[in-house]
Amino acid sequence: MGTLNDYRDREHWSYSALNQFLNICSLQYAFDRVYRLERAFTPSSLAFGSAYHRTLEWLHLTLKEGAVPSATDTRERFRDFWERQVGESETLRFDEGQDAESCAQQGAELLVAALEARDPEERVLTVSEAFAVSLVDAGGEGLEKPMVGEFDCRVQSQGEVLIIDWKTSARRWPEGQAGKSLQPTVYLYAHRQLHGQEAKLRFDVAVKNKKPLIERHVTTRSEDQFLRMVELVKQAERMIAAEHFLPNETSYYCAGCPFQEPCRAWHRARRRTSVRMAA
Repeated sequence: MGTLNDYRDREHWSYSALNQFLNICSLQYAFDRVYRLERAFTPSSLAFGSAYHRTLEWLHLTLKEGAVPSATDTRERFRDFWERQVGESETLRFDEGQDAESCAQQGAELLVAALEARDPEERVLTVSEAFAVSLVDAGGEGLEKPMVGEFDCRVQSQGEVLIIDWKTSARRWPEGQAGKSLQPTVYLYAHRQLHGQEAKLRFDVAVKNKKPLIERHVTTRSEDQFLRMVELVKQAERMIAAEHFLPNETSYYCAGCPFQEPCRAWHRARRRTSVRMAA
């Protein structure tokens, strides 16, 4: 089985690319993945999320081996990963009221909350499992580019297989958010192709309250939703080939977008370029 970097060697789709184009901002997608503009800064939330994920990878690999890390070890491991992220990010930009130390403290406590919320009956099957699967439409036609991604974790619980995706959030998720998300559609589609079996997806959301909270949201998908996702990919490919990129000025992500300057100049400096898909 290949690694995520192996699968990224060829042109492909990913959930993050599809979501960026369809739901975040198609112009941001273009600046990032088509025109490949340099990012003006790295949002601290991205670095924080990377450190959080890397710590949870370590935690679940340890659980898979039959050991349970201590709260102290978990805090220290997050701080190690966070310091490395800060050191590697020369253009890191913090949100108002944040700095490296406040993020370190917050992340360490979120990880302890995740440790304490674990279900001892769950058996860890895989951690950071990469996939590359074909996209096939309702007519049986396969798309040229595969869907590539990585399951954060897979566990077995009460005879069921669950894909676990780790998230952090500034607030609690509203009811129904997991059911509307495109990510479970992509991941459950990939899981069925990769493992030949149905599964459920669970978002484990670490809410950044004063006292950290771990929420769990379980969701499933149908065959019709899988076919709809493939059709979305086909339509997105047509729009990208035609350079149909527009700013989404009401997007939640605008304030933290690293392409604000080219976005402001977009209507004055439009230029056509040779489109090369990248995910």
